Amino acid sequence: MRIVVLEGSPNRHGSSNMLADEFIRGAKEAGHTIKVIDAAHADLHPCTGCVCCGYEGPCVQKDDMEQFRKEILEADMMVFVTPLYYYGMSAQLKILIDRFCAINSSITRKHMKSALLSAAWNADGWTFDALEAHYKTLVRY
Repeated sequence: MRIVVLEGSPNRHGSSNMLADEFIRGAKEAGHTIKVIDAAHADLHPCTGCVCCGYEGPCVQKDDMEQFRKEILEADMMVFVTPLYYYGMSAQLKILIDRFCAINSSITRKHMKSALLSAAWNADGWTFDALEAHYKTLVRY
């Protein structure tokens, strides 16, 4: 299986990236092909909502998303990795996900598998509720 791991932590040595590293190690040991997209350190601009992409064409912004588009659409599984920031995903990962506007139909047609990896300081049982709800909405869409 081809797996694309979308890392959203600005801290390259943080807890969520340690989770990603362990996932990647296990996936490689199981024979899967891995591609990592480091959204936090990539040249990515926020979606402007201009819809020039027509929801399926290339984005008018010239940044790393064109390469990421190819890597995402070649994958069989997408893994979202983020620290929990104020009960949600990092802004860096959200910028990448917002840019899915230009490839959403292609992603939907693939019926990709997905997973969410996250780390937080708070240990309350409800800590991940908002992030989990957002993730479930994204993968249902």
